[in-house]
Amino acid sequence: MTHSDALRRLVAFGRGHWRMAAGQLALAVAGTLLILVFPGVVRWFMDDIIPSKKVDGIWQAGLLALGAFTVREALFYARTRLNCAFEQAMITDLRGQLHRKIAHLPLRWFDHQTTGDVMTHLADDVPATQRVILEGIEQGATAVLQIVLTGIVMLVVDMRLALIVLAPTPLIAAGGWIYSRWVSPRSTAAREATSRLNDTLHDTITGIRQVKSFTAEEARQAQFAMASDDLKKRQTHLMAAWAFYAPSMTLLGNAGLILLLMAGAVWCIRGEMSPGQLMQFILLVGFLYEPIARLHGVNQTLMNGLAAAKRVFAILDHEDVEDLASGHELRDVRGEVEFREVSFGYREDREILHGITFHVLPKQTVAFVGATGSGKSTLFQLLTRFYDPPKGVITLDGMPLGDVSKASLRQAVGYVTQEAFLFAGTVRENLRIAREEASDEALWRALRLACAEDFVRAMPGGLDAEVGERGVLLSGGERQRLAMARAFLKDAPVLLLDEATSAVDAKSEHLIQQALDTLRKDRTCFVIAHRLATITGADVIHVMQHGRIIASGTHEQLQAQNGYYRELVAHSALASS
Repeated sequence: MTHSDALRRLVAFGRGHWRMAAGQLALAVAGTLLILVFPGVVRWFMDDIIPSKKVDGIWQAGLLALGAFTVREALFYARTRLNCAFEQAMITDLRGQLHRKIAHLPLRWFDHQTTGDVMTHLADDVPATQRVILEGIEQGATAVLQIVLTGIVMLVVDMRLALIVLAPTPLIAAGGWIYSRWVSPRSTAAREATSRLNDTLHDTITGIRQVKSFTAEEARQAQFAMASDDLKKRQTHLMAAWAFYAPSMTLLGNAGLILLLMAGAVWCIRGEMSPGQLMQFILLVGFLYEPIARLHGVNQTLMNGLAAAKRVFAILDHEDVEDLASGHELRDVRGEVEFREVSFGYREDREILHGITFHVLPKQTVAFVGATGSGKSTLFQLLTRFYDPPKGVITLDGMPLGDVSKASLRQAVGYVTQEAFLFAGTVRENLRIAREEASDEALWRALRLACAEDFVRAMPGGLDAEVGERGVLLSGGERQRLAMARAFLKDAPVLLLDEATSAVDAKSEHLIQQALDTLRKDRTCFVIAHRLATITGADVIHVMQHGRIIASGTHEQLQAQNGYYRELVAHSALASS
């Protein structure tokens, strides 16, 4: 996408707020017209009031100038208020569209993005993008209007002086065009460097416990310093261009002013021009070159904003949007699941699963065991259609998952992950993710079933107690039980449990196991097991190795018949603590 493409997109986007834009422009026009009153008043003083000694005229001219300045500042106040409303409306609108788009992109997109870069898009790129339109109307359009009106007045007052003053403007315009081409890649490079710095900072903050546990503060500081130095270099290159451009344009403007003074002085001496006319022109030159100087700053803002806009529109234009609605709506799900020769890899050149086939009857509990990396969690990624397999078929109640709408599928599936993720907020807010309209009574019931009621009631505020970012104010077992409470609240007919009792103490494991036993009743349950107690009650256990199912059966059958399963148990991969 070129800068021109991005600018056209932004203008089209701004049409949704055209009333505020039109109001802002109207106020700018009125304020600009009032600027031209003062040079006329000065000429009135110089050529009429002072030579003729008209004392009464002093009050008239003074009140006229004061009135013009007063009305202009009142218009400026109204314009500033409208500008703020316009800016916030556009930023909120665009940021909302970007967030919606990001939320609907498939997981494959997130596999290749960093959190810091995504945050930069929302927090930095969106406001910078909006400055293009805001500066264009608030500064750019008003500056151009002021230049045009001042130029017209100059030509009417004295065409000879006007042509002298306007002589440098083609050079100034050419300089602006050259600068735009020169600085565009530098603005883009600075934006990318900002994203990399935010990536490093985000990783340090989210991984601060790991940083401290490995005493890696200095190593992280070195990485941050490297990213910071890169940003400094990019910003220095950007500002070096501005440092050359701005004074060069100012010099051209000052050359026009000097030419005006020289020519005006000659014509005043010859009697071809009055001192009042010259003074009026000197003031008009200020009103001509001041907006030109403003346009230099607008040009700088536009380059930064358009670089940000290209990054924003690259996401908004991403075609691989996850379609949640298309497909059949699931109703009265029984929970019969079948995998038939399913193969899958997160990368095209590397398969994780190879020809997986199994059949689960309604309300059965099926467990998957195997070493890390054997493909267990990937099965769950496919069951929820976070990814679709290129080979093989997965069915639910006999219907291929590819024909089922993702929204209804995910409503029918409860997923408790190994790492119980909690959002920063209250217990109530975290539970209601499962069912937004749930009553407090339903929330307490879900907590009771998850063996979490006691500790939530003990927390200050109960359901309104804050859990901290990622649930940091709770223990691992408490976070896990809240995650299971969400599953109880959702009450889905198919349940996925991804090592739900791993990394918790014995007491927490006992409580979680109680909750799991309750949760698994009357629904189809898939379990990825880390501990023996989790899987002994499963109807079928599938043993996985290198992306394949190598054995299936009950715990007793596998103990008797499969050496690899016995090895897993013997080496504590499935041993209870």
